[in-house]
Amino acid sequence: MIVVPPHLQLATLEDAKAHLNITDPALDAEVTLKLEHASGAIFRYCDVNADPLWDATTAPDVVQAATLKVLASLYENKGDDDGDRAARAWADVDMLLKGIRDPALA
Repeated sequence: MIVVPPHLQLATLEDAKAHLNITDPALDAEVTLKLEHASGAIFRYCDVNADPLWDATTAPDVVQAATLKVLASLYENKGDDDGDRAARAWADVDMLLKGIRDPALA
């Protein structure tokens, strides 16, 4: 079982805000929390291939891109039940991380 480092951020707050088109510093705490949630989800998704030393400056570009994809899904669908949009986001994540994530055994 992979342990997610506390307060893990696989992208910078600045990149996260730019990705979400947010300029208001009053939203920094909310974006930071969602960024940590998205980062943890991606870290767990990569499972044993996730490097415990990854952070916003050392994670591969595709990991950062996948993190921002999940961040947008979490931020834009706050409690909404839009399974299709979430499924599309995770399909994109899967495509981005195919080279990093262990393939599932059938």
